Amino acid sequence: MSAFRKFDEFNWRLRYTILLYSVIFSPLQLLGQISLEDDTVKINEVVITRNKIITEPAGFKKTIIDSATMSDYSNTNLSEMLSGKSMIFIKSYGMGGVASPSFRGTRASQTLVNWNGLNINSPMLGQSDLSLIPIGLVDDVHIYYGGASMQLNNGGIGGAINLETKPTWEKGTLVSLNAGMGSFGEYSGLIKVKMGNAQIQSVTKGYLLADENNFRYLDNENGSPFVWKTRTNSQVSQQGFLQELYLNNSDNVASARIWYQSSDRHLPPTMLSTDENERQFDESLRIMLNDNLTRSKSSYSLTGALLMGRLNYSDKLSMNNSRSLSETLVMKAERESHPWNYINLKINLSDELCTVKTNLYDRKVNRNTSTLTASMERECIDKFGITILLSEILLDHKFLIPDFSTGLQFRLIEGKEYFLKASISRNSRIPTLNDLYYPYSGNADLRNEYAFTYELTYTMDQKISSLFNTKAELSIFHSTIKDMIQWNPLNSNFWTPGNINRVNSTGLESEVSMAYSVNKFTASLYVGYSLTKSFPEISDSPGDNSVGKQLIYIPINQANSSVRFTYGEFYTSLTTSLTGLRYTTKDDLAYLPYYIITNSITGIKLPLHNTSIDFSLNINNLFDYNYQSIAYYPMPGRSYFVKILFQLFK
Repeated sequence: MSAFRKFDEFNWRLRYTILLYSVIFSPLQLLGQISLEDDTVKINEVVITRNKIITEPAGFKKTIIDSATMSDYSNTNLSEMLSGKSMIFIKSYGMGGVASPSFRGTRASQTLVNWNGLNINSPMLGQSDLSLIPIGLVDDVHIYYGGASMQLNNGGIGGAINLETKPTWEKGTLVSLNAGMGSFGEYSGLIKVKMGNAQIQSVTKGYLLADENNFRYLDNENGSPFVWKTRTNSQVSQQGFLQELYLNNSDNVASARIWYQSSDRHLPPTMLSTDENERQFDESLRIMLNDNLTRSKSSYSLTGALLMGRLNYSDKLSMNNSRSLSETLVMKAERESHPWNYINLKINLSDELCTVKTNLYDRKVNRNTSTLTASMERECIDKFGITILLSEILLDHKFLIPDFSTGLQFRLIEGKEYFLKASISRNSRIPTLNDLYYPYSGNADLRNEYAFTYELTYTMDQKISSLFNTKAELSIFHSTIKDMIQWNPLNSNFWTPGNINRVNSTGLESEVSMAYSVNKFTASLYVGYSLTKSFPEISDSPGDNSVGKQLIYIPINQANSSVRFTYGEFYTSLTTSLTGLRYTTKDDLAYLPYYIITNSITGIKLPLHNTSIDFSLNINNLFDYNYQSIAYYPMPGRSYFVKILFQLFK
């Protein structure tokens, strides 16, 4: 099989990198025998803890999706959760369709999507389809804004999303069954089995999804009078599993993870077409091995991964039948030391060898990228903190101009959580393989993108009383993106990429949250708003009518709000999101109007001796709003979803 081809197919730099890792990390000790206890003790609950408190890098903005939100969205995908619970704009083709993220006026390919620190974006498309990532397989979602993404990798000019899976190191067994059904023929199921103790942990997760997506929509694009139609050729089925194994031997933690998933989707036509012959099959296999060793004031990490992705697309009408297989081998080594109090020094060396076989290109394509990153951080424990990061990329025997990021953080009031943060970064991104080699429209002369990003943030975390807490954050950002790559339509069916000489993206983000708790009652409120102006300032094309105009599909205004109440075992929440108008042509003459979507969740948890049962009802698009996220692709109206979660603790 292609996944197990001999090492002599790899180029000289990969061999050199592996040898270098072996020399640097020869002191690493592998796990020996682990003593396991045979007795079992019943527990009433499992408490999830972290080995290390994860803080945002000094001077930069980073957020973590809370556990209550993760639980509410456990039967949905990443795109649905982020569209209602973050300032990230999700461009969606509708239920079952492709969903891509956009940070701060940037494109989807300028957003990193990582799995435990490894980039899982498609090397061909340069992005990830968030509709294919089930929330139920993920433990944490970390969001890095702007230059903070360089803590993970280069290329995330807008930001990064890191999906984490982790052990609990609690003795016992947890079995979780999560089943649901809803409108438009939707059925889903998720199972989790966690077992182990303080030395060994095994986590198994599997899911299934089937959805007809046969919703009714108002056709307002084919003249008057408007008529109601039923969406067809939109069914989707997904399945997958994630197996994790963790071994803990005092100062050494080793892990192995395998994540497989597949999706079979019928792609519906636009509202202007009757073509119902498109179909797409996605399949991915991700294998990761990791070993972490702690010695005195230093820690070492060695990671190896194989990332495989298959995409088959067919259109019977046009006789289009594309087959693509990508394979990426990743080797990553890291050393972190703490020579003085609150000072962290980190050096990271990674190598990615990517091979793509597809009938779209006229040849097999290989790309080798090596990255060396060094950083120093002083945590903001007292008055100030600082982060300095330098990164160098070697792309197929060619060194790129180094990237960097620097952040400063000041505590405004002694002993209080009032901070002022400032940062500057230079981040570069290389063209995707489709940008370069896509048939008839690829552009081999594309230049690498790079961006200078400036950010100023004020944060406040104030405990008003033992019952009431409030947080607030205000960020102002500006990015100047040189040679930004954008695909522009030449006609309704043909798009081609090109460099825009200079693009400016400027805006602000504000968030306020409050939490109140007394006895059995808790209440929380969140309000967020973002303003983004993203437009070409200078173009290489004479007479380019996009200069000074908002980039297509980038909303200027976006807002979210949510309120959640719990009383005893009962809970309810209401989430409202506003997406401003989006221009659909680069001259800003055509646009999609704004839309406001409200979703609600109501449920009750019934704890028993060693089990618990959670019933909930989700109502999406509560007010039955008729809207489009992408032109001519209708979104569903009001829908219902009933979920039951059964958990057994032993």
